[in-house]
Amino acid sequence: MDNNIFSFERFLKVLKYDLKMRVPAVGTMFLVLLAMPHVLHQLMDFGNSFPEGQRFDIYAAMCVIFVFYIPFKIYSAFRQKHELGSFIMLPASSLEKFASMVSISLILVPAAFMLSIYLLDAVLVLLFSSQYGTFVTIDYMVLFRGAVGLFSIIGAAILGNVFFKKAAPAKTLLCILTLAFLWGVVISGYIYNNLFADGNVDIAVLQLKAETVESITAVVYFVAAIFFYAFTYLRIRKIQIS
Repeated sequence: MDNNIFSFERFLKVLKYDLKMRVPAVGTMFLVLLAMPHVLHQLMDFGNSFPEGQRFDIYAAMCVIFVFYIPFKIYSAFRQKHELGSFIMLPASSLEKFASMVSISLILVPAAFMLSIYLLDAVLVLLFSSQYGTFVTIDYMVLFRGAVGLFSIIGAAILGNVFFKKAAPAKTLLCILTLAFLWGVVISGYIYNNLFADGNVDIAVLQLKAETVESITAVVYFVAAIFFYAFTYLRIRKIQIS
């Protein structure tokens, strides 16, 4: 089959297959991470308030852990020779398989998890208003930065999953931390020093410059993620035709 051909009908078949046969592998972790913030609060701080800001921070951490874990568990076939053969034999092009992988890892499963977090939080606020107070809300800028971060993390995870055979999550995480360290210390440090070289200590100016650094960082993470997804597709295509 020509790997450059994309058929929406075949893509849907692959997507349905992945949803039915692969996605249930993350079901247990889905439920555990969904319930963990509330269970831990009741065990460690029973009866006391669970503020909105604290809940948001914990929910964000649960999301990062979950989205990073998704590709390694759902698409573990890449690290197991006998299962990799079944992946290759699926009657679909590498582009269709890649599109299904990205749809599930980047959109469908993360969206289901985040929606479940919000719905569970809303139910608990209604049932236990004395503890939970108000509903969790998200600032648009925080949402945008979070989306860029998740886009990058998921891209790195699916790339690490198709490249590493053993200890793929640990190796991928090590690579992410290394790249983040290099960016933070070498490149961000250089940009920061240049932006603040004039010695202006006006709060408004400092805030504007800090936002500039954050914006540059977001762009770099986004561009890096594009390369992660591109390399993943090339890897899948190589496996498909080898």
